[in-house]
Amino acid sequence: MYGYKAAMPAITAEELEARIIEILDYGRIVLPNHVCERMGERNYAMGDIKHILKTGKILNFKNQGKEEYHCEIHGEDLEGVKGAVIAIVVKNFRLIIVTVLGGV
Repeated sequence: MYGYKAAMPAITAEELEARIIEILDYGRIVLPNHVCERMGERNYAMGDIKHILKTGKILNFKNQGKEEYHCEIHGEDLEGVKGAVIAIVVKNFRLIIVTVLGGV
């Protein structure tokens, strides 16, 4: 059929959380300079970020197209303090950390 596009199935927050865990285990994590600065300001280490990503829950996410998802993951850092990680999931192999938030 001319002009027909098959609808792509929508991803759920749970499926996206599984992708994030897979990327943490086998993919690539990108930390821009901005994130490194925020980590210092908020007393976060990479272990804190990974803990939030592995044990937290996605509260908001948006499909940006081309299998890219902008996510807000809330959880607790290694000391049990509430925090959040804003990240972009790129397909199944890359996770770009946008920023980290403490005390949320």
